[in-house]
Parts: sequence; C-alpha cells; structure tokens
Amino acid sequence: MTSRFQNDENNTDNQNTLNIPIPKNPPDYRRNNPNRKPSQPRQPQSRPVQNRPSQPRQPQSTSVQNQPSQPRNPQSRPVQNQPSKPRQPQSRPRHKSFFGKIVRKILTKLIVIFLVIFSMYSCTSLTIINKVGKQETGTRTRTAGAITRSYVKSVLVIGTDGRTTEEQGRSDSMILLSFNSRTNKIILTSFMRDCYVNIAGYGMDKLNAAYSYGGAELLMDTIESNFNIKINDYVTVNFISFAGLIDAVGGIDIDVTADEAQEINNILLSEVNQLMGDDQWSDFLEIIDGIMHLNGKQALSYARIRYVGNSDFERTSRQREVITKIIPKIVNPVSVSRIVKNVIPKVNTNMSTIGMYLLSLKVPFAIGYDIEQIQIPAENTFYPEDVWCDDGTTQSVLQVDFNANYNILEDKIFSH
Repeated sequence: MTSRFQNDENNTDNQNTLNIPIPKNPPDYRRNNPNRKPSQPRQPQSRPVQNRPSQPRQPQSTSVQNQPSQPRNPQSRPVQNQPSKPRQPQSRPRHKSFFGKIVRKILTKLIVIFLVIFSMYSCTSLTIINKVGKQETGTRTRTAGAITRSYVKSVLVIGTDGRTTEEQGRSDSMILLSFNSRTNKIILTSFMRDCYVNIAGYGMDKLNAAYSYGGAELLMDTIESNFNIKINDYVTVNFISFAGLIDAVGGIDIDVTADEAQEINNILLSEVNQLMGDDQWSDFLEIIDGIMHLNGKQALSYARIRYVGNSDFERTSRQREVITKIIPKIVNPVSVSRIVKNVIPKVNTNMSTIGMYLLSLKVPFAIGYDIEQIQIPAENTFYPEDVWCDDGTTQSVLQVDFNANYNILEDKIFSH
C-alpha cells in the first residue's frame, strides 16, 4: 500500500506535498525575552584518551532474535545438585583455663625456687672447695688397660697417721670411694695394708709402704698396676681432720663391745688425747657392750683398733663403718659450716676446682644411694705368709690372688 501511494503519478496531494519548498533558515517562533542572555555555544567535553586498542564495532541488530547468543561463563552458573557442605564453626579465641594458669604459676615458682637453691648450694660448694689444700699431681706411671667407666667416679681416700698437716706419715687406711650412677650405689673398697704387692722402683713390699716411699702418686700407681683399676684422684685425711669431721657431724652411734670399749680407752690414753692437747684421762668410755655415741677422738680410736677380733680385717671393717655413719650427716647445714671451718683446711687433694665442684653436685643425689662395702683381698682370695726382708728380719704379709680380686672389683664397682 505504501508503494502504491509513492508511485502513483496521478496523486496530486502527494505531488503538492513533495513540491513544497523548505526554507533554508527556519523562523524562530519563540517569544523574544529582552532579559535573556544569548546562549553560549557548548564546548565539547574532552574525554581522557585511553590506551585501549580500538575494537571494531559490531553491527547492532534491531531484532533481539537475531543477536548471537553469548557463551555463558561456567563459573557464573549456579551450582546444582551438589550436596551442601557443612558450615564450618567459626573459630573463637581460646581462653586460658583457670587450671592451666595455676599450673603455670606453680611451675614458675618451682623453677625460681630451684634456681635459688642451686645458686646457694653452688656458692657454698665453691666456698668449701676454695679452702681445700690443693696439691699438684706428681709424676705418675700409668697402667695401660686399667678398668674405668664414665658412669663411675672414684676417689682414693688416704687416711694417714700424720699428726700435723705438714707430716706425710704412713697410709693408715686406703679406701676407694666410688659413685656408680647406674646402680645408684656408693661402694667403699678397703685395701688391706698388708697386701704383698710390687711397688715400682722398690720391689715387693706391703701396700702401705708405697705411700711412705712416694706419696699419694706412688700409692695410686701401685693399686692401679696390681689390681688393674684406674685411679686419678685422691684425698688425704690425717688424725686431726678425721676426728674433726666426726665432731662436725655431731658424733656417730656405734655398737661397741666391752673389749672394743677397753681398747678405745687404751688408745685415748696412749696417744690420741695427747695429740689433741687434752688430759690423757679424758673421754673414757664405760666398759660395757652396747650402742654408744662416740665423739671425734673416740671414733678415731675405734677406727684404729687392731688387736681386738681378726686383726686388720676387722680394723678395715670398722673404718668403713665409721665412713658409712658419716655420709648421711654431711649435708646437714650445721655440719657443713663446721666442716668448712674445722676440717676442710686440714684436707689435701689433687682434684681441680671444677672437678671437685662437679663431684659436689652428685653429693645430694648420692645421699640416697645404697652403700656397699668391699674388702680387698676378698675372702678365699689370699693366704698369710711370713717373708724375709732385706735387713734379715721377717714380716707377715698377705699373698693375694690378683686375678680373682680384679674380677670382684669389676663386678662390684662397675656393674650396671
């Protein structure tokens, strides 16, 4: 229909409409307002030039149906048919429990208390150590292969019959004090003074002669070479320091026989009271059987008894008994102060300061150790014999089975 009207030449209406001239400048029909300002021509707004590559325009289609379908982003699709995940609980700040706070406070206080006690103990130990008489280790002749173990610490305690700190004297007693940290035992090993041994440079003689020949070094070498047990450190104690140690711990209780009590009085009368500067009749015991509380002089006399019982065998047993009574009483604070004042200055050792300090750290633990006593030579490993001396006289000695005694030492001291 539209085409018909456009192509109809006889349609005058259409011709007239098409032939109407269009003016070049159309008139302005708006009313003139004298107060109106002339409009300013609009300036084109400048847009920032973007450095984007020009993309060719896609022809826009007026029909929605003809627009190509855009591929959908698979991520934008709603998830369907997937099981719903359980909602994770929101993390809440953890609050410290009351019990945890109490435990931490207790542990902190215990650590502080431990450090204070450790510091006080260390200061006390170093004070004692600095008062000990230090002796340089002399020349040693060591024995290759002598037994030793890292978990055993041994110190040879030499009791001399010297009356003063300057007098060397003879080794009246020789006790190896061993701390075994694996078995939690303290082993006291007495070496009999009459053991017939080979002394380097002096030939065969009694064991106690080694100390008088060459001091502590020669005595350690003699024990090491004959019994094949390694000894590095020693402590010497004379009569005065031994008696002072007993008094420092407040005395000891000993089960004494009437014969032993009589012999204690004899030794007090003959030498000990005079040595201590006391009246020769002082501190005598009642001649009876029973447990008696012995002071320093009486305990010293008890440890020196030789002519009651089985001679030197019972004598060494008494010495070990006295040491056994002393050990639990050493850590008493009152005892420690007395030992520092009256005993330590009279004790000599070749141990270094650090060596003594490390040993002192074991003392609190060793107080609870079991104490085991050994006597060398052990029973059935020796026999008595009279031998000739160079001066033509004879002396009674103990011929020792060294292999059997070595096995006993290894089993008792170095067990684990």
